[in-house]
Amino acid sequence: MSETELRRRLAQRITTLWSEITRDDNGIPHIVGEINANPKLDVDINVAFFDDYRLERFLDDGVLFFVFPADEDSPRALFFSLWRFLQGKGVPKLLIPGAKIEGPLSESLVKLGFEVLWMTGDSIVEVWATKGRLRYEMVFQRTGENEFTLVERKRVQ
Repeated sequence: MSETELRRRLAQRITTLWSEITRDDNGIPHIVGEINANPKLDVDINVAFFDDYRLERFLDDGVLFFVFPADEDSPRALFFSLWRFLQGKGVPKLLIPGAKIEGPLSESLVKLGFEVLWMTGDSIVEVWATKGRLRYEMVFQRTGENEFTLVERKRVQ
């Protein structure tokens, strides 16, 4: 199996599915797929919508199965993020309850890909933000000078 061929097929499939990924549907879009190299390279990727983020990767009998959140702004960004994940070189920073953020809150959220619409509070901070076409209402608790812990995150319709 050629790594170049695998990369090409993944990129083509993501580009083909982009309109389905970006359609306004209930839930967070995820790429669900499997990669099999025996006896020849077979790449099967589909889109599924979940209520929350899911991130899975496992190998079973020579077949790589994965579930990956597709909340990037472009097919190119999604491809590179997925490729790093499949190689085991990194996982996307998912903002789930209990996650700690260091630094100024609004700047940290922007680095994670959110657009902050509104923010208020000091020890308890309420935030309205968007990421892609999804809107969120989040509550953070200040746990240090420049450290915040996500207490609650709700998707807003």
